Amino acid sequence: MKKWWIMAIAIMLVGAIAVPIAWAQNENTQTPSNAAGTQLTESQKKELAQLYSKITELKKQIVDKYLEFGVIDQERAEFMKQRIDQMEKFRTEQGYLPGFGRGKFNGGFGRRRGMGFGGHCPFIQQNPSQPTQTSQ
Repeated sequence: MKKWWIMAIAIMLVGAIAVPIAWAQNENTQTPSNAAGTQLTESQKKELAQLYSKITELKKQIVDKYLEFGVIDQERAEFMKQRIDQMEKFRTEQGYLPGFGRGKFNGGFGRRRGMGFGGHCPFIQQNPSQPTQTSQ
């Protein structure tokens, strides 16, 4: 009877190691829905470019309002506008196809080392009475 228990535990351990490895390999080999073969026509690209340029201008107006209201300073506003322009350039180079791009998990404000903002979003004003979490 003791041998059966040891054998059952050994089989469960092998399964616990093998199954996640098999799933990980399967997930890495799947192709995204917008595979490299998907292309847009020139008229579709032009229409999307017009819509994205409107979005870009609206985002820049929002940044200007944040600056006007004193939520951010001039340096941060310029950085945000440069980032908006970089995103527009990347979108143009990629042909306006949807996808996740090369962004960071959790908007770049996750709990990782080397964070420029200490794990906090710089656009959200922290309440001084509430303690802040430290990320380590």
